[in-house]
Amino acid sequence: MDNMDNYLIDRETLTKFVDELIKKRTLPADNAEELNELREQMIASLDKKIGIAIFSHLTEEQNTELNELLDRDDTSEETYKEFFDKIGLKVDQIIADTYKAFSEEFLGGQNA
Repeated sequence: MDNMDNYLIDRETLTKFVDELIKKRTLPADNAEELNELREQMIASLDKKIGIAIFSHLTEEQNTELNELLDRDDTSEETYKEFFDKIGLKVDQIIADTYKAFSEEFLGGQNA
């Protein structure tokens, strides 16, 4: 699944996005360890929301086909791109929309 994760959005990009949000609104943490734990929870939550948003756009047949790609160890990032292009799914737009919703939820409308 790493190749699909990298194709959709890599951890470094998720981390940068979450760090930018944290700069805008401080997390309720008493120390660095708590801060890091909350940060990791945010990264995992955002990653999960992106996955759910993408999978929710798939038909049952497309979901089966994607799961078959995920089960193969040799599926490349290019193969995932071709799959999403073939079905006409605008993954970049879904990710951007998910970022926006996540940001609004976290900032509570304080999008400064």
